[in-house]
Amino acid sequence: MTETAYLPDGTPFPFWSDETEYRRIYHVACGHPRAADEGPGSEERPFATIGRAAEVLRPGEKVVVHEGLYRECVRPAHGGTGSQAMIAYEAAPGEAVCVCGSERWAPAFEPGRGWRYRALPEGVTAWTAELPAGWFVGYNPFIARNFSSEFTTFTRDWTTEEIHLFMLRRGMVFFEGRPLKQVFFPWELGEVDGVFWVEDPGLRLHLRLPGDADPRGRELEVTTREQAFAPLKPGLGYIRVSGMTFEHCADGIPVPQRAMVSAARGHHWIIEDCTVRWANACGIDVGNETWHRLPTESERDSGHHIIRRNYVADCGICGIAAVGNNAYTLVEDNTVERVAGKDIERIWETGGLKFHLCDAVLIRRNLFRHIRHAPALWLDYLNKNCRITGNVVADIQSIHGGVYLEVSHALNVIDHNVFWDIRGVDRPASGTGINVDTGEQCVVAHNLLGNIADGYAVRVNLDQKGRVVDGRVGLCRRHRVLNNVFVGCPKRVLFSRTEENRCEGNLYHEADDETSLCVEYPAPQALLNLAAWQTYYGYDRQGAQAQIHACLDPATLALSVDVDGDLPICEAVPELREVEQPASPGPNRLVEGHCEVLLRAGRPST
Repeated sequence: MTETAYLPDGTPFPFWSDETEYRRIYHVACGHPRAADEGPGSEERPFATIGRAAEVLRPGEKVVVHEGLYRECVRPAHGGTGSQAMIAYEAAPGEAVCVCGSERWAPAFEPGRGWRYRALPEGVTAWTAELPAGWFVGYNPFIARNFSSEFTTFTRDWTTEEIHLFMLRRGMVFFEGRPLKQVFFPWELGEVDGVFWVEDPGLRLHLRLPGDADPRGRELEVTTREQAFAPLKPGLGYIRVSGMTFEHCADGIPVPQRAMVSAARGHHWIIEDCTVRWANACGIDVGNETWHRLPTESERDSGHHIIRRNYVADCGICGIAAVGNNAYTLVEDNTVERVAGKDIERIWETGGLKFHLCDAVLIRRNLFRHIRHAPALWLDYLNKNCRITGNVVADIQSIHGGVYLEVSHALNVIDHNVFWDIRGVDRPASGTGINVDTGEQCVVAHNLLGNIADGYAVRVNLDQKGRVVDGRVGLCRRHRVLNNVFVGCPKRVLFSRTEENRCEGNLYHEADDETSLCVEYPAPQALLNLAAWQTYYGYDRQGAQAQIHACLDPATLALSVDVDGDLPICEAVPELREVEQPASPGPNRLVEGHCEVLLRAGRPST
C-alpha cells in the first residue's frame, strides 16, 4: 500500500524508495584474513577498505560492509541513475561498522617545557607530544582554524570568547571516548584539566587529561580527516548509505558546509539507520554547501533526499544541514541531540536541523532534544510548501527557540508537534517555542506547547521588517494559530500585527492568563489576558481555558496530561488533509492526539 502524506498546498508528498535489484554485490571486511584491495571484493576474498569499493561500484551494484573499524574517508566515484539503478553502501545485518576520521595516538609523552603555563596546580604536569606528520597529507586540522573567510566580512559585536572559538583549530582529541576541550592560550592549561593546546605549526599538542591522569602508556584518538563519507565529484545522485556509524571528523564551521557525511551537492540520497556523532562542526549536509556557489546543470535537480532513522549527536555546530537546492527532501524518525556544543549560535548556521530555501520538504516524527546554543529546527528564508509535523522538541536553550521559520512568504505548516522546556539566553525575545519571523501564511496547528517560560510559546513577529528577499519584505499577514494546547507558558502568543491573522480554537492553562497574549503592532504594544484578546481583537472566541496538568520526561518521552475543564470549539484545518479532524466545528481530540504523536516520534538514542 502506498503511503500518503499531504503537503500544505494539498498535493501528496512524492515518496520514493530504492527499487534496485542489485545485480552485483561486493564485500568489504577489514578483519577477514584474506581481505585485500587487490582482490575481487567477493565474500571469500573481500576488499580491505570501503574506499576501494567506492572506486569500482557502478549503478545497480552495492557493497556490504562487515564488522570493523575503518579509518578512512569514503569517496564515492559514481552515483546511480535512478531509483531502479542505485548504488548502495550498507552494513552487514547485525554487524557493527564504524567509519572513523581519527587515528590512535599513543606517543612518548614528556613533561611540557618552554611555555608559560602560569600556575599549574601543585603536583600537576602539562604533558606534550608530537603528532606524526605522515597523518596529514593535504589537510591538517591542527593547522586549519575553525572559521572561514566568510566571517571576516561580519561586523557584528563578537565577544572575545566567540572570536577565540572561531580561531581555535579544527582538530579534536578524544580520551576514553570523550573529547578534551581545546584552549586558546598555553596558560589556560593551568586553569582546568581535560584540555589541550595546539603549538604551531600544528604538529605538537600540550594537554592535561581528566583528573590529571598520566598519559604515558595511554591511548588517545586524534582527528586527522575532515570528512568520513563524501564524494569528490559534486552532484552525484541515487546513493544509499545504510546502517553505519560515522564519527570523529574535523570539519570547519560553516559556511561552507562540508559535513562528516556529505552528499556533496548531490540529489536523491538515502541516509538511513546510521549513527553520526562527534563532528567538529556538522554531522550531515545535503545542500549546495554555500550560498555563493551557482549549481551546475547536473546539480539543478538536487534535493529529493531521504534522511531517516538516524542518530545524530555531539556535533559542534549543526546536526543536519542544507544550504539551498533542497526540494522534496524527507527527514523522518531521526533522533538529534546534544549538538551545537561550540556555543556560537550567533554565526546563524547552527541547529539540530538547519535548512535554507526549502521547497516541499517534509520533516516528521523526529526527536530533537538536549540542545544548547541553537534552535532545534531552523528553516532559513523563502521556504515554501513545507510541513513540520509529529516531532518532539524538548530541553532546548536557544536565542531562536524550538522552531525558527525565517522570512518565508509562502504557505508552510507546523502541526501536531510537542514543544517542551524551551528556554532562552540573555538576549531579547529568546527562548520562543515556535518563532515565525517576518513571514506570511504560516499555519501553527494542533501543537502541544509546555514549560516555555522565557519567550512566547508562539511568536509571530516582524523582527526583520527591513529585510528584502525575493523583491519584497514580509508583512506578517495571513498567519493562523489554531487548536493548540498551551501549558506552563506565561507568554502564550505574540502577533506583530492584527490584519489578516487568525488565532482560534486554542486551549490554555488558566493559571497563565495574566497579560499572556500580545499584539505588538500597531503601537502601542498591547498586553492582554484571554478575555481582552477575545473582546478587542476577536481572537480565540472559540478558545478555552482549563486546569491543565502536564509533564514530559525528555529522556524517556513519558508524557502525562490531565485536563479539568471543557475543551475549545475547534475547526478543521484544510491543510491537514490526512489528519482526523471534526467534520464540523466541535470539541477536538487535542490532548489524546498529542499522546499519539509522542509515541511515534524519534528513534531511541544509543
